[in-house]
Amino acid sequence: MIKRAELLSPAVNRFGPLAALVLALLVPFMANLYWLDVAIGILTFGMLGLGLNLVVGYAGLLDLGYAAFYAIGAYTTAILTTLGHLSFWETLPFAIAFSALAGVIIGYPTLRLRSDYLAIVTLGFGEIVRITATNLNITGGPNGIYGIPAPSIFGYHLFSDMSQYYLALVFLLAILFFTHHLAHSRMGRAWLSLREDESASEAVGVPSVRVKLWAYVFGAIFGGLAGAFFAARLTAISPDSFTYTQSVNILIVVVLGGMASFPGVLLGAAVVVGLPELLRFMSLWRLFVFSIGLIALMLLRPQGLWPAAARTREPFRALGPPGDDEAPKISRASGAVAGEPALLVEGLRRRFGGVVAVDDVSFRVERGQVVSIIGPNGAGKTTVFNCITGVTKPDAGSVALGGRPLRGMPPHDVVATGLARTFQGIRLFKGMPVYENVLVGMYPRQRATILGSLLHTRGQREEERESLRRTRSWLRFVGLEGVAGVKASELAYGDQRRLEIARALAAEPDVLLLDEPAAGMNPSEKRDLMGLVRRIQGLGVTVVLIDHDMSLVMGVSDRVVVIDRGRKIAEGAPQEIQRNQHVIDAYLGSEEGAEDDEAVNRWPS
Repeated sequence: MIKRAELLSPAVNRFGPLAALVLALLVPFMANLYWLDVAIGILTFGMLGLGLNLVVGYAGLLDLGYAAFYAIGAYTTAILTTLGHLSFWETLPFAIAFSALAGVIIGYPTLRLRSDYLAIVTLGFGEIVRITATNLNITGGPNGIYGIPAPSIFGYHLFSDMSQYYLALVFLLAILFFTHHLAHSRMGRAWLSLREDESASEAVGVPSVRVKLWAYVFGAIFGGLAGAFFAARLTAISPDSFTYTQSVNILIVVVLGGMASFPGVLLGAAVVVGLPELLRFMSLWRLFVFSIGLIALMLLRPQGLWPAAARTREPFRALGPPGDDEAPKISRASGAVAGEPALLVEGLRRRFGGVVAVDDVSFRVERGQVVSIIGPNGAGKTTVFNCITGVTKPDAGSVALGGRPLRGMPPHDVVATGLARTFQGIRLFKGMPVYENVLVGMYPRQRATILGSLLHTRGQREEERESLRRTRSWLRFVGLEGVAGVKASELAYGDQRRLEIARALAAEPDVLLLDEPAAGMNPSEKRDLMGLVRRIQGLGVTVVLIDHDMSLVMGVSDRVVVIDRGRKIAEGAPQEIQRNQHVIDAYLGSEEGAEDDEAVNRWPS
């Protein structure tokens, strides 16, 4: 039986925002001056929560000093209006610029930090900004700045609470507009992939440093805008308004409402600002009751009051039926030099302490071939892949893709050059739907600009639509079109393996590295995988495969490279490898006096 909530969901998604907007517009006519002032506070915290939501909810970067950006925006407007005699509107570009600069200053040095270290650094930044404001003459020291003029529109000064409420509502809607479009663009998907698995995100083509920096910058900009409004609304500011407690309150808005949830953030702002006011009749006990209530809510509903909804369960509905021309296509990415092999590895060496994991490994892969790398467990096969793709920096040797050297490139640049991979242990973005996993894989091939994503321009919309078409074609190619809207974590094991392959193919690589794709599959799934590898080869993609299943390896490979204890011990056609005594010894051990034919019969199958 279909649940009532599921029947109501489309109606809520369609009419809910409109109903909320109408209600917001009517608030000044339904509330007295006291509650109207509370409503303005809720809108201000809504702005701040939406900005921090990009940093914490989407990019997964814990920020305990977000009030710093709030302060920078507020002090910029206060100083330029009182000392520079600029209008409120003239100060906004400066508030945006200085806040963005602050986002870069705190973002760039902390991009490689996670968890506790990141929290400590951002906390320190917030305190540095507050202490600086307390000790500078231009900021008024501990007394702050007074006499900040109210905004005006066409000569009409916005002094009244009603006019300030509507100004706050306009600011909130503008920030909501921009953040919503960012969240549903290639940048938003990149942020979510970083939150899920940063290493995997980088390895499928997302430039993690740049993407995280953008999260800081946009979070800072929206925090600065809220600060500019705050200064103009109160006409006076002081460092006491931008303490660590304020940063924690903004973080509570995001976590309590639901991370990566826009309605959740707005609901969280209403709770954090409005509930203590509702409890004011309890005098000294109200904060205690409010705190207990917050703890109870987080224990009973840790995902937040309004968790982020599934992005969409039917992502391809608006595309219509697939056309005859909607088939997987590979655009040549690497600009390969004529006559060069697809992949050339020479003298690769990698040591971990006293262990030599890869020792002088060399091989070449011609265009259109399927080449398998085999060897016992711990032979160094995956380390070879890691060195090729930039995940691990080799100590010596070279790697070239179509004649272009790859050594020294970060993983996302390797993908953009034309080499994609899967992982030995499945590393999907399991909290994201199937189709968005594939869309993340397209990041290196998408060209939408940040401005285009912010404004949701026609070019950006067309690219998103075309990306969805390509996503559908890749999912159909691997047999997963019917589960496109399902979370990746809900797929069966074999389907997760196929999704990882589809995600790698979405980058349209010249060379695809498959690291033990048959691991954990049943015989039927392995037969399907063999057919899939052949279809990939049919697209003109060169495949390099690691696997322990010899029936798969011998069935699809043009050549086989054998590694044992970090060294290459054999290379040749499958039939040659099957009769190579060194390979047989490496896999099975040698028995003195054993005949070659007897050893061949013991080859693993």
